[in-house]
Amino acid sequence: MRLKQLIEYPLIAIFMIILFILIPQNIVKAATISPSDFNDGITNWTGPYSTNSTGELPIGSSLKLGYAFGTAQNANGKVTNGTDSDVSKYSESSGVNLRYSKMNIFLDQDGLEYNGKYQYGNYISSTFQGGLSNIGSNPISYYVSTTSPDFMISPPDSKSSNGIKTSAFSVLGGNASGTNNEGMTDKKFYKGTDENGNPAYKIMGNFTRTGNSGYKNGTYNLEIELLLRASPTNSAIVQREMYVKNTSSSNAEFITLFGQDTKLGAIDGGNDNVPIYDMGNKQGLYIEDSYLGHSYRLMITNQMKDGFTHYNGQTTSLNWASGLGGYPDGNGAEQYNYAHGYKLTKNVDTSYVLSWDPVTLTPNQTAHFGSTMGVTAKPYSIPTPTKTYTNETRSTGENKVGDKLKFTLHLVNNGYGAKWNAQQIVDQLPKGLQIDTGSITRSSDGTTISQPDATDYDSENRTLTIPMPFSLTDNQSETVTFEATITDDALQNLDSSGKLTNKADFTGSDYMVSPSQVDKYSASTSFPVSAPDYNASFTKKIKNITNNEDYKSETTAKPGDKIGYDIIYKVASGSKDHLLSATTIDDDLPAGLTLDKKSIYTTGSDGVTYQQTWGLNTGTINELKAGQQVEITFEATVTSSTVGTITNNAYITGVKTSGNQTYDKQLSTDAILHVKRVNGFIKTPTNIDFGTTNMYGKAKILQNVTTDGELIVAHPDSNQFNVNVSYDNDASDSQMKNNDNDTIPTSDTGLLFIRQRNDSYNDVGTWQPILPTGTPIQTTPFEGNQQTVNLTNYVGVNDWQIKLDSSTKVGTYHGTLTWTLNESI
Repeated sequence: MRLKQLIEYPLIAIFMIILFILIPQNIVKAATISPSDFNDGITNWTGPYSTNSTGELPIGSSLKLGYAFGTAQNANGKVTNGTDSDVSKYSESSGVNLRYSKMNIFLDQDGLEYNGKYQYGNYISSTFQGGLSNIGSNPISYYVSTTSPDFMISPPDSKSSNGIKTSAFSVLGGNASGTNNEGMTDKKFYKGTDENGNPAYKIMGNFTRTGNSGYKNGTYNLEIELLLRASPTNSAIVQREMYVKNTSSSNAEFITLFGQDTKLGAIDGGNDNVPIYDMGNKQGLYIEDSYLGHSYRLMITNQMKDGFTHYNGQTTSLNWASGLGGYPDGNGAEQYNYAHGYKLTKNVDTSYVLSWDPVTLTPNQTAHFGSTMGVTAKPYSIPTPTKTYTNETRSTGENKVGDKLKFTLHLVNNGYGAKWNAQQIVDQLPKGLQIDTGSITRSSDGTTISQPDATDYDSENRTLTIPMPFSLTDNQSETVTFEATITDDALQNLDSSGKLTNKADFTGSDYMVSPSQVDKYSASTSFPVSAPDYNASFTKKIKNITNNEDYKSETTAKPGDKIGYDIIYKVASGSKDHLLSATTIDDDLPAGLTLDKKSIYTTGSDGVTYQQTWGLNTGTINELKAGQQVEITFEATVTSSTVGTITNNAYITGVKTSGNQTYDKQLSTDAILHVKRVNGFIKTPTNIDFGTTNMYGKAKILQNVTTDGELIVAHPDSNQFNVNVSYDNDASDSQMKNNDNDTIPTSDTGLLFIRQRNDSYNDVGTWQPILPTGTPIQTTPFEGNQQTVNLTNYVGVNDWQIKLDSSTKVGTYHGTLTWTLNESI
């Protein structure tokens, strides 16, 4: 009996151990795939389809950027559409190769001379691929980007001596022997379109991997979406994205990587051994090469939502983490912050690797990863805009009403041997953002240019329009920054996800390709906004006392009219926190208004009103409880020199609340004053720069490379008018001279010329000499009844020309232009 008991107990123990292992496996179920499983921003998905499609983005008249999952060409090397019926086939992995469902980004180029013939629709690949024609029973789809793993997933601490190999770590899987990496199953291919009408494609499926001890590649049960779509900026850039959802009952911790084996050219041609360069500013990398007499460049950047953190070029290797120090959690070239053009690899068989910081997903939680890819050819520009913000009030990741945000609008020319003639940046501010017009700056390639005029912001339409008359060559950029305060209106203008969106448009022309065509590119930023614990309103209103008006947000006046202002700072009655103190409330009255100091009165929280004869600075603001306020009123007279529209804000500084929150500066709402019947120039350009040149004893014609300053006119009268510019090369006080007092001889047709338009700045225009008596910038008169009209686009880059005689002496020359405004009767 005792012996029998001793035998039974071990049997029971073994059974219990086996049961413990099987339970967690039994509760994992493959998810049913639906195109709406991930919130990817596209709502019109259709499918699934058994055959792929090809999307294309125009770069120029004979060049397009294409993208597809799988095959996008035929056996003759021509771009095709919808010829890959293996797009959702279960991937196969063998050795270094991985087949089917591969991301494919390429160029579609006309004009290649091949076998003595002019070729159209030529397929130029960006990754190493196999042969053009069917080999045995294998179709072309079998050879698409075979040596690239695309997206990979790895445990953060994977330190296997086998390295990060395609077969063991790619999300496409293939279940190669000894890897336990089954990868994506139940794959489905869907098609959709983005908000700009561009095609979008995605492959969805379940992802399973049972960790292999040799590769240390982890155990995962996930749902995955692989997505290709155009950049929303309108640039010829494709976003390669992956969404991951944890479908298991336990946390999933991993690092995402992406790798590709690069090559520029047709499948049966091109050089596979080219160096890789750094994009600079930790943004990514690029390669460039020539094929059949054309020069190409491929660019990989992290300039999108959830872009990669680490990157490097590397010699093609079995270990895709070799560029990260050999392990998935290593650093790459970004740790050195190399300048643009730094060579990351030599002329070897090159590839690149990208990686993101580790993530931990709880059950049913989702993560997103992305990178951008562009391929171009000389001399096309690739204008690439971005819009970002930083919260200057708090660093918690929250954005609350009252916070001050700093926005950066940036465009870089990622072209190749290109020139982008920038024109302007237009930002449509949503309700809920109060811009500080005194904070607006602009710069060209890192150099700050003259401060934009306050009238560049149209407070009625909430539109900021900044002229950007700069010529941007490869990797050169333009930037506008401004600060804005979040107001209560933001809470009524949030989208369904609780975010406020701010969008900017960047316009200009590709000078080397289509100089007379104006193109527009867009960038936006979205951010969450929540109600603050400290809730205060800050308003400024205006009235025309001469016209016996009541206070309102805007009014009209003429020189000599008396204007009244009313400023109220109030803590809301329902505010959780209250004001402990503030340094001051103040108002910098703009030029054109003369303050009456005897009219300044301040009413405190106790309801007592006192005269403030020393000026508008109130001094210290003491404690304000919920429902209490401070009010300041004063009067000013409109002077005869006032022109156009005057927008003004009051401000409060050094705000401290009972909730231990501080605000350096908060702005009031706008008070807008339109001044009538004053015609004149608000601003004229301060500098027309023709750059630097060597004469070599020959005559030259140069066009300007930069215009600094703006041309802004006020003409509220109803008459039509002309704007003229004049230059007299014989007048000693205006003629161009160098430091040695040398002048420039005038040719028979003139010295300085302007591109005169017919009836719009978008006209191609004709070159007209600038005469001493004046030359109109436009032949058709401008319409009257305009308080403020910005004409800077008539005097931007390449709108000025100078003819230099062969006898022109060395030196830096300076001269003076004169502007006049004439009415048409």
